[in-house]
Amino acid sequence: MRKVIIIIISVVVGLFILIRIPINLRSNAYYYATHMPRNSKQYPFVPVLLGHRLPSNYVPGYEIKNIGSTRGPLIMEIDKKNVKADGDILKISEHFITYIPKKANYYNRYTIFITEDGSYDGYEKGKNIPVYSKKLTVNHLNRVQKEIKQNTPKPKVNLQWIWNIWFKIHYR
Repeated sequence: MRKVIIIIISVVVGLFILIRIPINLRSNAYYYATHMPRNSKQYPFVPVLLGHRLPSNYVPGYEIKNIGSTRGPLIMEIDKKNVKADGDILKISEHFITYIPKKANYYNRYTIFITEDGSYDGYEKGKNIPVYSKKLTVNHLNRVQKEIKQNTPKPKVNLQWIWNIWFKIHYR
């Protein structure tokens, strides 16, 4: 009888742990994305913007909004107005970062594309992106990543090693 009770308790505890792992990974996605090993041109938080809500207190000074449909997946976008000059806009979404020098001239914008794993692959929309615009966008990517890293709470149970494996498989 004692053996059966121990087996039942072990199964229940094991199931509870197995159920809690994906919940932990999902609720702490930004912590894990900003604390994983990466190269200097990789921003793992960018692909995580698709499907994970980003609280506004993680990135103070930036506007956070969901640009996805009501019933569709979450697509978070990070915006900053008046970045370098009055009326310019910087937008970070799940696959790109865009700098728009003047709001009135929305079609004159500079976009840097981010790959599936969050790496800056060097491809830009448009042939002649000014050096200052490229530096500005990359500096803001670094700033946003640093802000998220500083402002995300540490998980109660750190499953960083599972996140790193999952990220390599899921975001290739």
